[in-house]
Amino acid sequence: MEKQEFSSHISEMLNRNLEDLFNHILEMGGMVERQFESALVALGSGDTEKAVEIIAFDKAINKAEMEIDRLCAKVLARQQPTASDLRLIIAAIRIAIDLERMGDEIVKIAKMVIVFGKEHEVKCAELPGYVELMDISTRSNVMLKTALDSFARVSTEGAGKIIQEEELIDDIFAKAMVDLKISLKEMPDQVECLMEMIIALRASERVSDHARNIVESIIYLVQGMDMRNLDSDRLNEFLSELES
Repeated sequence: MEKQEFSSHISEMLNRNLEDLFNHILEMGGMVERQFESALVALGSGDTEKAVEIIAFDKAINKAEMEIDRLCAKVLARQQPTASDLRLIIAAIRIAIDLERMGDEIVKIAKMVIVFGKEHEVKCAELPGYVELMDISTRSNVMLKTALDSFARVSTEGAGKIIQEEELIDDIFAKAMVDLKISLKEMPDQVECLMEMIIALRASERVSDHARNIVESIIYLVQGMDMRNLDSDRLNEFLSELES
């Protein structure tokens, strides 16, 4: 499937609606991308005012998802799309859900910045897990950018690398959790702060999960292949075919 298929129908109304839907996904993706970049800045600097802005901005992301739902329902009700058009609508619904949930996870990171800024003397950057949190957040943000670029090009190029990156993040997250569990025993006076770190780490790791989901939706859009139930052997075989 290629992007020009969206504008090749006899019905001009269907062409406009599909193009509109496509652009709304990119716009919503750009909003989440900016939200995540702001969270990285707030996390690195301890900027609580920026963290408050990030949380407030989540309402706009939620509205964007509702608008995409409305556009999908409009096309389904009035144009009765088939084949590749229907795949675009299904992919759009899935991607919008993942973007909205990314926004929710990013809000959790912003809330941690506020908690540390107002309620604790210890600095977030001094705690175990902070280095891994910045690492996972940075990698997840790159994954999001790459996934949105793939959607804009209606291309599966680089999908395998994004999935491999998500699996690497899982490993970083698992190691950080082991270290934090040890820290919970060794630093009983910092339990509350360490729990905040665990929540933020989990939220950042979940962003990478949603980025991977978006890539899987793009593969479904382009190839018509649903990857959600593939075992690891079949998944690796399929990704090798994509890269060849």
